[in-house]
Amino acid sequence: MEMPEACGNNNTRTAGILLPRCHFCGQVPEKGIRGGIRIRKAFICERCEAHIVSLQAGCSEYRYLLEELKKIW
Repeated sequence: MEMPEACGNNNTRTAGILLPRCHFCGQVPEKGIRGGIRIRKAFICERCEAHIVSLQAGCSEYRYLLEELKKIW
């Protein structure tokens, strides 16, 4: 079985280990749970978090992500 690229594929055994998957992009960060933030039961990777905070308030993508965040809350 080949590990996804986002997991780092460093040939370490990961059987039985739960890895977080980003609510927005669906990827597993290389650093695992340390590679993002958890809000309630959802996880947001550092890359998506940085993208969210860089958006201009009021743009269409910002409004979409705001609605997605409301679903988490």
